[in-house]
Amino acid sequence: MGAGLKTDRFSSSCGLSSGCSIFAERLLMRKTAALLLLLCCNQAGWSQQVVTLDEGKPYSYNGMEYGYYITNESAKEVKGEDYDRYEINLTVTNNSGCLKLIPFKSGWNGSSKSEDEIMIAEFNCTNATGKRLTAKKGTVSAKPWYSNVRVPDESAKDKYKTIHAQVGYALRNGQTATNRIIVIVPKGERPKLNCRIIYLPEVQ
Repeated sequence: MGAGLKTDRFSSSCGLSSGCSIFAERLLMRKTAALLLLLCCNQAGWSQQVVTLDEGKPYSYNGMEYGYYITNESAKEVKGEDYDRYEINLTVTNNSGCLKLIPFKSGWNGSSKSEDEIMIAEFNCTNATGKRLTAKKGTVSAKPWYSNVRVPDESAKDKYKTIHAQVGYALRNGQTATNRIIVIVPKGERPKLNCRIIYLPEVQ
């Protein structure tokens, strides 16, 4: 009788312990999933950061300045309606004190596209009409960046050689990347721009 009672108590204790263990594992899994979801949401929001710009007042973020200025303006008539036409310079300046480098993504296969520039900011004119084949948005890009790299020497086993090769795209400290767009906006309005920022890592 005593032995049976002890066995029942032991079985009950084991069942309780097992149940607690399963509960704890499920709770941990839920917390981990929630944390991953939060990180993904934060990353998505961060990487798609869009800011409203003021004319002639660059926006500073992470050592970079994003801005625009108007170089020319005139009045235009389009199909009997009056509009204002603006020529706008879009600018991104690196004032971080460091090189801003965008390395190649993993799996890059060395195609000829490596010579192309890569976008670092996208500017949208929210009140542009796009009439007469004018723009509604424009981009600013970084140019290819070359450096000396160490690679295996095909002519000698277990040896390396140094070559000058493209390692990605970059904006040097103090460098300004620019682009020019022409927009048409309703009569009496100034261009209204926002900017989608592309994050650039720092290289000391």
